[in-house]
Amino acid sequence: MEKRKVTVFDFDGTLTQEDTFINFARYSLGDLRLIRGILLASPWLVAWKLGVISGSKAKEKLYSFLYKGLKKTTVEAKGADFMPDYREDVVSKLKRHKSEGDKVYIVSASLDLWMEEIARKLGVKLICTKTSVDFDGNIDGCFASLNCHGEEKLRRLIDLEGERENFYLTVYGDEPGGGDEALFRSADESHYCISHGKED
Repeated sequence: MEKRKVTVFDFDGTLTQEDTFINFARYSLGDLRLIRGILLASPWLVAWKLGVISGSKAKEKLYSFLYKGLKKTTVEAKGADFMPDYREDVVSKLKRHKSEGDKVYIVSASLDLWMEEIARKLGVKLICTKTSVDFDGNIDGCFASLNCHGEEKLRRLIDLEGERENFYLTVYGDEPGGGDEALFRSADESHYCISHGKED
């Protein structure tokens, strides 16, 4: 029997031209709050660049300085209007896999604050980093899940889809040796979508 087909797309740098974390922060918060957040998080960003802490830890610190205390619904409303700079050649591949009956996911380290509406508009499933809120619905500055990067991407896909050998996996990503490597290692078919819009 032919295996069911699952197709996974990384988001930042694969379906889009660049990383959306900073772009969305600028769009939703404004330049002043963005600059303030980067300055406050700079010790952790430097520590990450020096290899003292993980990129996930530095990201969570920056995220906290940017969004902590804001109503999640207010930021999500900005996410509903956010328009990333899509790579139309890769989006067309996503649409083709959907039309062929594949179960299509975006699997991204980006936050659900803007990714949920993007996935809904594209009509695909979503696996991403999740936002934690307090009892009043305010963002508490922590992630409600692990940062969805590296091995976490594959782990969460398998949690949803079951044993890896039970489905045919196609992966599209932009980071050889980076955040998509675990998915690529596990894939039956893989495509590196490099920056000039052609596959390697």
